[in-house]
Amino acid sequence: TPGMFIASRLIQGAGVCCTSVVAFTCVRDCFNGNEAARAFGFLNGTLNIVPALAPLLGGIMAEYYGWRLPFGFLALYAFILLILTAKYLPETRPESSVQHKENPLKSLVSVLFSKRFLIFSLVNAGTMGMVLTYVSLAPAVLMGDAALSPLQFSVVFGANGFWIMGISMIANRVIRRAGRPVCLVSGGVLMALGCIALALSPVLFSAQIQNHWLIYMLPVAAACAGLAFIMGPATSYALEPYSDNAGVASALVGFMQMAGGAVLTLVAIASPLPPKTALAVTMLCGALLAWNAYRVSKKEQRQA
Repeated sequence: TPGMFIASRLIQGAGVCCTSVVAFTCVRDCFNGNEAARAFGFLNGTLNIVPALAPLLGGIMAEYYGWRLPFGFLALYAFILLILTAKYLPETRPESSVQHKENPLKSLVSVLFSKRFLIFSLVNAGTMGMVLTYVSLAPAVLMGDAALSPLQFSVVFGANGFWIMGISMIANRVIRRAGRPVCLVSGGVLMALGCIALALSPVLFSAQIQNHWLIYMLPVAAACAGLAFIMGPATSYALEPYSDNAGVASALVGFMQMAGGAVLTLVAIASPLPPKTALAVTMLCGALLAWNAYRVSKKEQRQA
């Protein structure tokens, strides 16, 4: 029934939230500084493969075996992960960390209203807002204006996910050699370039050329490369002060990232702006937030 379907999806979503918090908390427990930024960058790069592969794999399963098979596959996959986690994932919380016995709500508020935490977590919200806006507008732009077939759309959409993962690997090398502030400003510049290219396309190209899928996807690729450079360092900076409260901080980073990104996407889609212009505005927001985070990170670096 529809009610059972929605309830099951809500339970599944709660499980996803828990696993995400655990993954980010483990990284915070085990790494600091540039090493943490590289690990978070790898995590975010890996997560971007999911939207690339899931629609394609799920669509094939549903087409040939019915809509229930993808959910059965996910249940089996989750069961295997449960066994592997129980057997091989150790406790990562350092023995020297302090156990907080205060009210959980008080812990949430103390982290959420930290100016430093807000600055770096809002960067992730801005970049996620850009991605969610791109994902929301992509079918209308690529299959509507650019007239791509569903298969062509899946290939282009999936290729962008692999692109993000590949750039994440490059960003990890940049973090190791040049540091997190350089990575943040590089990501902001890439987002700004994507914004400028998308905003100027109506001026530079004829109406026919504007509808070509590359006119949309090349600026998106630049902005998504910026995302790959930004999210690892921003997440590590946001969680850095919370070694004794990593779980709460990780949960709030994830909440800010998804909720803030969703709000930005809703504002962009609900605005009277054309789709490409609305996406360019979200890219600009991401670039400005990254620049502000870069300024704060450089200030901290000088003080240290």
